[in-house]
Amino acid sequence: MTNAECERQRVVGWDASHSEFLIEDYYYFSKLKRIAEKEGIEIHQVDNFNKLEEYDVIVFNYPEERFESWEIKKIWEWLKAGKRLIFTSYYKNMDSTAENINNVFAKLEIPVRINNDVVIDPENNAGDMMFPIARYDKYKVVMPCTSSITAQKNCTALVISSDKALAKPTGFKKPVLGVKFKMKGEIIALGTCVFWDNHCIELENNKMLASDLLKL
Repeated sequence: MTNAECERQRVVGWDASHSEFLIEDYYYFSKLKRIAEKEGIEIHQVDNFNKLEEYDVIVFNYPEERFESWEIKKIWEWLKAGKRLIFTSYYKNMDSTAENINNVFAKLEIPVRINNDVVIDPENNAGDMMFPIARYDKYKVVMPCTSSITAQKNCTALVISSDKALAKPTGFKKPVLGVKFKMKGEIIALGTCVFWDNHCIELENNKMLASDLLKL
């Protein structure tokens, strides 16, 4: 499929080469796939890392395996080519996902880090303090079991927790839960991979956040 075809059909490449949670897992992500289709977005599960270059939006959803040096070089090329690359993790560096993502960022000198912590909010939550209600633009979203994220230059906070939220054990107050690093392309880093699963995508405005992330 050519880039022009992907753009016309709004097709997303969902990586399956690093033991991620998979878009074709009906139990976890069938709702996301249906919602995307209604928005005119088709999501392809991609087993071959090299074939991801055919897509302008690429998702690495909870990568449990480390990225090889040649893969990191490819990611840099895709970023320079204007693609959007989405990396999602989970709280407390579960299955080394935050470490694997941070290794990519460090090698590429991208000033974003997913922290080894968990964000709780005892007051603003969706029935559990580990399901904090956060802000995406002017909308409420739920970010379950999330790590906090720190970022520096050329970065924009996408998802911010409430004044009552706290990251443990790092101690960050009102932590950032999602950021965008911008050059020609974009890196989007999120502290949780389950905000768009079947259980959570119907909460607050999570559908809007999911759809916006998948649109370039």
